[in-house]
Amino acid sequence: RYHVYDHRHSKELVEKITNITFQCARTRTDHGYTMEIRMPWTDLDLTPAIGLTIGVQIYVNDADNAEKDLSVKWFPRGGTHADSTAEYPVRLAEQPSPPALAACSASWHQFRKAQLSITAPARLLGETAEVRSGGDVVGQAVLKDKDGRASAQIALPEDRAYADLDISVAGQAAARATMPDVNQERARALMDEEFRFDPFVFSGPTFPPADFTEPFRGEALLGPYEVRTTFYDRDYNPVTTADQPGRYGALIEFVPADGRTVRRFCTLFRTPDRPAGFDLWDYDMQATLRLPDWMGIRPDVFQAHAQEVSTYIKWTVDYSTRRNPLSASLLLGMYEQSQGLGADLSENTETRDRQWWVGLKRKLYRVDELYNRPLVCPRPIEGTPAPILRSGSAKEAGMNPDAVKKIDAVCREWAADSDQAFAVCIARHGVVFFHRAYGQREGKPMTVTTPSWMASITKLMSGTLLMMFVDQGLVGLDARVDEYLPPFRGIDVPTPLTIRHLYTHTCGLWGHWGDEMHDLEERLAEYYPYLEIGKRYAYNGTGLALGGKVMELISADSLPVLFRKYLLDPLECGNTTVTDASGGARSVPMDMAKIAQLLLNKGAYGEMRFFSEETFRKMLPDRLTKVLGADTTEAVEYGMGTSWFRDEGLGQMTFGHGAASAATLRIDLDNDLIVVMTRDAGGENYGTYHPRFMSAIAEGLVK
Repeated sequence: RYHVYDHRHSKELVEKITNITFQCARTRTDHGYTMEIRMPWTDLDLTPAIGLTIGVQIYVNDADNAEKDLSVKWFPRGGTHADSTAEYPVRLAEQPSPPALAACSASWHQFRKAQLSITAPARLLGETAEVRSGGDVVGQAVLKDKDGRASAQIALPEDRAYADLDISVAGQAAARATMPDVNQERARALMDEEFRFDPFVFSGPTFPPADFTEPFRGEALLGPYEVRTTFYDRDYNPVTTADQPGRYGALIEFVPADGRTVRRFCTLFRTPDRPAGFDLWDYDMQATLRLPDWMGIRPDVFQAHAQEVSTYIKWTVDYSTRRNPLSASLLLGMYEQSQGLGADLSENTETRDRQWWVGLKRKLYRVDELYNRPLVCPRPIEGTPAPILRSGSAKEAGMNPDAVKKIDAVCREWAADSDQAFAVCIARHGVVFFHRAYGQREGKPMTVTTPSWMASITKLMSGTLLMMFVDQGLVGLDARVDEYLPPFRGIDVPTPLTIRHLYTHTCGLWGHWGDEMHDLEERLAEYYPYLEIGKRYAYNGTGLALGGKVMELISADSLPVLFRKYLLDPLECGNTTVTDASGGARSVPMDMAKIAQLLLNKGAYGEMRFFSEETFRKMLPDRLTKVLGADTTEAVEYGMGTSWFRDEGLGQMTFGHGAASAATLRIDLDNDLIVVMTRDAGGENYGTYHPRFMSAIAEGLVK
């Protein structure tokens, strides 16, 4: 069985080719399967000709294992959605090219020794693999068995530089490899290299020492280095001793003998002095834990081992305060609240820590006087108030009389055929005509006020926040990041990084990390010369995390505070929390519907104007020619946290954002419609019911 997924971004091509068809066949062999796929050239809108080259990549995905999915990629590598050079170029010719005898990857060991990994078919076992650089033989090895294939590891001499390497097996040309830039490899590794204080939570006036967690790796990355540390008290004053219990911030500088100084930021907690003779291991912590049922440990058995559990927790606490920097921010946050330094006892301790560092960084970067114009948002609307959400009938909303019944029927059937609960809010013309919850979560009925993970819909919320800064002239979409973040200044790069790069996934960054790092701008500035900026679309969350640091430095508010002050509180979204820029929001349907209505209204809600209609238009998805160039082959359209959704039966001006949790947010400008579904995961049969859900809504519209 097979299923066709059509990910084309070209509207013209989609309209031209309406019927994607191909044939699949497979034959079982002694070692697995041989699969053959035949696809018409018309599916690609291409005419075959000698010399025509296309890019091909094949993934084999095994999702049968509930613990871990397995993905095997046809060499050279994965990530083709972000980098077309990761695909195999297949050129049409009259004769086939010689078979590939081997696959080869080049890497650096400890950033000093060049090495190659060679994999070849089993029939080449015992043959010699030879490596040449510039015509000289620089390494060789006999291929030995590894997992049923012929394999070899070859270390190259350290006394020369390497560019292209030619590999032959049994005297025949087999593969070519290129050594990666060792300086780039070092810079990439340095961003992730851990450092530590011993401990992060300490007592007494003497600050603990700092160093890399593994100093020998630090030296491999930087060469010989010196560690310099500057400490700041709660009021941002530099100090040399911790005279009072409480918060301290550390600026650690790893100063190499040659090269750029590496800077890291860290929170420390000096506890009140221990009573004389106190020993943690003699203290009964009386900890209470609730283990999940799937572990198979009965509560009575757990209780019988309470003393052992207490010992385990004491060991964990002791280890964590020495090795885990999060222990300092957690315990410190609770300590400050215990001392009356925070009225809200439920305030997230990481958010509290982040806010403190925003203040210190503004002083360290000397921008506290430069960025002193406040964000004033929302502002009173001029003229007629914008629509706000209100409950009403399907008729008032411009829906067919049976629309509610049909949508509800799909949702009920879906909930009965799925392992995931969900809640829905649908509104048209400002009228909420559908607001219901389905299924059970953790043994309790799902409600419309049960928060769910919004995942990457958080990116749309971040884009909404950014446009407030853009609207008031505090941030320019095409402004260079180094205008706002001092660590990026004075670094020579071919293409300067802009705010637009960060939010359109064209910044050269990867993954979803860094939002929680107080020193993210320091780490990324170290890698700045190697970022491939404006080269391709590569979906990530780290770019938005850096954008969040820009807004923090300008406003003096941490990102969670910005969301609360300028978006959530004005809209009365009391069931929503946002902890980062790209994936940490949790919300309920009505709260998300209010944000969607704000955007449907082009930047306004009721008597509040968050940004102008002109600014709103800048937020919408657009072809990425502004950042990738007019001749780019990338067909992706992306905005400031927004994407088009034109193939679900709604209007052609429907936008929103996808989510790893399978949550749904659609804003249909053509039909004055918003659709919200909150859930924690797609679950069973999502692919079957979500299209039916969207179709039921589309069919219910009164045109």
